[in-house]
Parts: sequence; C-alpha cells; structure tokens
Amino acid sequence: MKKFLALLLAAILAAFGCAAVAEEEEEKVLNIFTWEGYFDETTLAQFTEETGIQINYSPFATNEEMLLRLQSNGGSEYDIIVASDYAVQSAANQGLLMELDKSLLTNWDNLNPDYLGQFFDPENTYSVPYTAGSPMIVYDPSQVEGEITSFADLWDEQFADSLWLIDDARVIIGEVLKMLGYSYNTTDEAELAEAAAKLQELKPNIRILNYDMSYNYLVAGEVKAAYLFTPYVVNALMENPNLVAVFPSEGIGFGIDSIVVPVNAPHPGNAHEFINFYLRADIAATVAEMQWYINPNQAADELIDPDYAAMSPFHIPEDLLATREYVEDLGEDASLFQNIWDEFKLS
Repeated sequence: MKKFLALLLAAILAAFGCAAVAEEEEEKVLNIFTWEGYFDETTLAQFTEETGIQINYSPFATNEEMLLRLQSNGGSEYDIIVASDYAVQSAANQGLLMELDKSLLTNWDNLNPDYLGQFFDPENTYSVPYTAGSPMIVYDPSQVEGEITSFADLWDEQFADSLWLIDDARVIIGEVLKMLGYSYNTTDEAELAEAAAKLQELKPNIRILNYDMSYNYLVAGEVKAAYLFTPYVVNALMENPNLVAVFPSEGIGFGIDSIVVPVNAPHPGNAHEFINFYLRADIAATVAEMQWYINPNQAADELIDPDYAAMSPFHIPEDLLATREYVEDLGEDASLFQNIWDEFKLS
C-alpha cells in the first residue's frame, strides 16, 4: 500500500509539474539574427509596443557566416533568422531549423502562392517568404550609346572603367554562365573554366565591385551602368527616374529571403508571434516600401503606393520569369565558384 501511495503521489506531482511548465510563459525577449537593417526599427518598435516583447538584434554579413554560427551553437542563440534560399536549404538539411507550427500563423493565407513551395523548402515546413528579387542591369542613357538589353552588352568597350557590379561570386559567375548558355549552378569544370575566362575579359570595364548601398555610384555619375540587386536598382530609380533598368535577355537569377526559426530557439512562441505579425497586410506593406524588394504578401498589394508598386524591378516579364534560376546549395562544390571569384579579384 505504501508503495502504491508513493507512486500515486509521484504521479500527481509530475502532473502538476508538467502543467506548470506548459502554462509557464516565455520571457518577453526575441533574438533576431540577419543582415543589418533588414527589419526596420519603426516596425520592430511597433511589435514591441503591441506585444511587450523586447528585441535583441544581431547582424551577420553573409549567409555563410550565419550557417557557421548556427552550426557552432546548434541554433540555441537566436529565435528568428532571415537568410537566403540556398542557406535555408542547407540549414534545413543539417537539422538546424524548427518546423513551423502553422496553427499559430493565422495570417499565413496572406502570402502569394507564387512564392511558396520553392526548391529550398517544398512544403514550407521551415520558412516564410519575406522578400524576393532578381538582379538587373541599370544604366544612364545619357552616358551610353545605344540600348542595353543583355548581360553580354556589358563587355562593350564603351564601358571601359565604368561598370559597378555587386561583389557576389555565385550571382555574377551565375549570370556569366547563363549568358554562355549554361546553368547558374553548374559544377562542370569546362563550363566553369569558360566562365572564368569570360569574366576576366570583363575586368577592364569594372570600376566598382562591392555591396555597399549607402553610396550610389550610378546616381553620382561615377559609372555608366551597373548590375545590382533589386533594392539597389529601386534606390537608383528613385534618385534618378531617367535611369533605365532591364532584366538581362539571356535569363535571370532569382532569390527569396525567408524567415526561419532555429531548431533550439530559446523563445519559439515569441518567434511565431513575430512571424504572424509580419504576415499582417499592413506590416507587409510597410516592409515592401522600406526594403525595396518584390513583395510576397498578396494581401499587402492594395496597401502599397501605386506609383511605387509600378516600378520596373517589381515586374519581371513572363518569358524571362520562366528562365529564372536560384543560387542553390552546392555543398563543397560552392568553393569552385569562390575560387574563381578570388582569383578574379586578385589578378
């Protein structure tokens, strides 16, 4: 009888303990890890005001840096991460991401289905699309002879020492490969060698090679043309509406940055509350107008300024959209691209 009573008492205590844990609220903290400025301070402040959840914001410089940090701490340091598609795929494959509880994401249906079910997360098990975009050529027609329509046009002698390219191995080499008729993600040695040689031929035309958007070399007149990510192009067009922006006729690269939750996030409940907040139409509209990317939240479309929404970087022609390729996770083979890029920059 004593043994039975002891077991019964233990069971009762365990039940109360479980109930206490289940009912215990998370501390009002949310740890975010993404690029500097990728969530604007005004909207973050609104989230804190509405929920009481305080935000700690830690920036990273590259997707690769983010992955190394996740690998080192098992995803236990952060609650929310925003990263690029191939990095999301890599993190999911390594078991570093938490499956989303969509019962907590009541605004999920606000998303545009066109941005769901992509290669890096076919069932959107782990990720929520945040921004999307495709690099473009943008040029000053007053400084350029003729019309620019293709990536191959950038090799023209008129662009000697007057091009600005983003400092991104996969994107730039990927577009060179596409121009040559190959895949953005090929690992064929002969195709990569051909792309490397072609890239070297472009070097005399390149004046600026960096990511920095704080200073627009095109608007300042320091270059005649550039190949840039969506927000850089939007910024240039807002500063100088006379500039011309085109998607390269050879085909386009495309990317989606997504919100994910690390598998060992210390505040998963707060993370889901944050995601649902950003899925609201009013918040997504604010994000679209502040981040200068394509908006994946269809409920927000009608709230976005029509003149802003009409800008060319947000409207990819259907024939070119069919050519889109993402930067994919190539594992160790990604070093093939980085080696070409490092040699190109050092030579």
